[in-house]
Amino acid sequence: MMMKNKKNLLRLLLVFVCLVNLNSYAQDVDLETIYKPNFKVTGGVNANTIFYNSNQQSSREPFTYLLSGNVNVSAFSFNIPVFFSITNQGNNLGYTAPFDFNRLCIMPKYKWVKAYIGNVSMTFSPYTLSGFPFKGVGLELTPRSPFKISLMGGQLLKAVNEDEGFGSIPVYERFGYGTKIGFEKEKYKIGWIGFYAKDNEKSLGFVSNKSGVTPKENWVNSLTFGTSLMKDLNFNVEYALSVLTDDTRAQTLSGRNIRDRIFSTKESTSYLNAVNVNLDYAIQKSLFGLTYERIDPNYNTLGAMYFNNDLENIALRFSRPFYKEKINFSASLGYQHDDLDAEKKQNSKRVVGSVNMNYKITDQLNFTGSYSNFSTYTNKKLDQFELINNPNVVASDTLNYKQLSQNANFNITYAFGKKKNQNLNFNYSIAGQANEQGGIIRKGQASTVQNYNLGHTINFLGIKTALNSSLNYTNNQVSQFSNSSLGASVGASKKLLKEKMNANFGLLYNNTQSNLNSSSVFGIKLNNSYTLLEKHNFTLGLISMFRSSTDKPGNNDTMLNFNYGYSF
Repeated sequence: MMMKNKKNLLRLLLVFVCLVNLNSYAQDVDLETIYKPNFKVTGGVNANTIFYNSNQQSSREPFTYLLSGNVNVSAFSFNIPVFFSITNQGNNLGYTAPFDFNRLCIMPKYKWVKAYIGNVSMTFSPYTLSGFPFKGVGLELTPRSPFKISLMGGQLLKAVNEDEGFGSIPVYERFGYGTKIGFEKEKYKIGWIGFYAKDNEKSLGFVSNKSGVTPKENWVNSLTFGTSLMKDLNFNVEYALSVLTDDTRAQTLSGRNIRDRIFSTKESTSYLNAVNVNLDYAIQKSLFGLTYERIDPNYNTLGAMYFNNDLENIALRFSRPFYKEKINFSASLGYQHDDLDAEKKQNSKRVVGSVNMNYKITDQLNFTGSYSNFSTYTNKKLDQFELINNPNVVASDTLNYKQLSQNANFNITYAFGKKKNQNLNFNYSIAGQANEQGGIIRKGQASTVQNYNLGHTINFLGIKTALNSSLNYTNNQVSQFSNSSLGASVGASKKLLKEKMNANFGLLYNNTQSNLNSSSVFGIKLNNSYTLLEKHNFTLGLISMFRSSTDKPGNNDTMLNFNYGYSF
């Protein structure tokens, strides 16, 4: 019955697509392309191999390869790009992944029609289908009419038995189907997104209760609207409803409202909401922005890898150039909190502020700076009966906690010398964090990380040689522990054989001192690339690292990388 419904849905969508095309604006017809095939094949192939060796036991493969490429075939008004990748990575993981490491993607295109075939990914919106890779087909129709349509369908996950899965966690086979329909005019646009995914209960023969894995089902509907009816004012909003069934084997509820009957609500079904509102207003050179976002607790869809949920966020933005546009300034201020359903034993609130500035002092001197301040407030809530019945509850159990985080970064770049062949760069960054309890920051509850970096590059244009060097110092004060690191690197590069070969050589050294031990790293880097007949590119790289520590045996590892690329 489910398969029949899916087939009927696809047929209905195809009929709708045809109607849209019949009502679309007339397309320009180039009669010359009808008689001229203009057949052309372009693309490239890339082969990469990595050899790895270490005197210590490592989980890294001693030899890995990756063969990838793209081929584009064009004729008349057709365009068919093909992407592929073949690798041995993942062959010896000791478990089976629910996706393919070897991938093949074909994306033919004809004027405003584009198809996705094979191992592909598509994005409809952040709250529905968002870049989740699948094996199947997709279609994008972008005619000159106001209607825009996207379709997809295929396997999201392949089945993995319990004894083969990572951490003995099984995975059900999962299929998904989605539709995105938009109607766009000059001053407004409106759209609807529908996404459906379901696990195949029969794809696994046995699933133990201790795994906690259940077959899921998900319906997602999203409405989008945008307008610019007023000059320099843009308004966009999206509302998404995710109907998520955590266990399709649960009993179906009966005698409920229309919504429950439409989605065949089960005992494990939940209705989750997400809304996002954006407002941007430009006044001369100034841009003001407002964002409001609210995502229900446990909001999730089977069309995305990960979701931040249980949050409400509001943010203000401002940007403007100053001083004859030599200074670009931007700032933002936001407030975020969780525990929207007031069910957590503790909630948190965050105040987020940031400032960024870029100042082009002269053609040679440039300054960039940024500062951000994050404050998180956590309120520990005790149950009223616990306060009454537990005589051991003390004042500290009910205190509010405040976490303060500050980050600042300053960068100065100076170009000098003949034809600006020398470049001097200085960067300083500091990040601090502290935990405040009852208005007091106690000892051991604060940390600071500071980094200084000074780099210099000089290009000898006549002999086509460049030298670079850098100094780096880092100081960490984390709780009651501290460590510092001092390092330096030097390198040289030179173009040879009529600039067809580029040779690079570098040395680096870093020493770290802490309260408990000290360690050092010495490294050698070689990299050579050669271009033959403008289409063949060969690259050979070598990295060898020698590590020593007062509390661990020395560790030496070497990685050799060979890459060949061919473009046609």
